[in-house]
Amino acid sequence: MAASRSTAAAAAADDSSVAALTPLDCCDALARTAAETCRQHERLARLMDLGVATTELGAAHAMVDTIDLALAEVVRDFERICATAQITDQADLRMAANSMWLAAREYLRRHSIAERASRQIAQRDADTLGDLQMEYELEASALLGLKQAMAAYQKLRPETRG
Repeated sequence: MAASRSTAAAAAADDSSVAALTPLDCCDALARTAAETCRQHERLARLMDLGVATTELGAAHAMVDTIDLALAEVVRDFERICATAQITDQADLRMAANSMWLAAREYLRRHSIAERASRQIAQRDADTLGDLQMEYELEASALLGLKQAMAAYQKLRPETRG
């Protein structure tokens, strides 16, 4: 039986559970979370194309926000654990893991910039909207980079496919 949400939250809050993770565990968690991040963003895009009800779209946005927060947490864990220990002796796997980590950081950075830009729009002139469109396109490009880096890692570690 799967752990309850409160049990899982308590385990996640316990720093000793994070300390017990190996660098490879962190890489695998990053790959799984990156895959879910890409999947939720693709789902949101499909729902927007379909023009679904506002409530369904709101729920999809909430899922995307949640998985983006999860990605940020996994990136922090990766940085904390992998800063002091080598991921693996396999150069290709280490390179793929580092590429995935860098792609995740770039996506999170671009996402943050695009969110901040969309909140700060006071004047809806063509230049401002053009800048906002550029930020969203850069965010989409960073998400594609994350998807490609995650796929390269999963090719080397197929057991991370969920």
